[in-house]
Amino acid sequence: MKIKIGDRIKANHNREGVIDSIKISTDIGDVAGEYSSSISAKEYDTELNYLGNVGYIGDSNESYWCYFHQIEGVIKC
Repeated sequence: MKIKIGDRIKANHNREGVIDSIKISTDIGDVAGEYSSSISAKEYDTELNYLGNVGYIGDSNESYWCYFHQIEGVIKC
């Protein structure tokens, strides 16, 4: 599934929100893309199966994040 900043997603715990960051890990020990060696991206295809995460903003302006594999889908508006 292709995702990009600005997409609205449904993610883990039935949360929905708009992607505001995509971080891709470049280190085997960094499962969430949190190390300084991680790469920020504007778009990503989850079929590549890299490690990392997306940050997203919920409807009440709360901030969340999830691993790529926890994204259930992009919501078409």
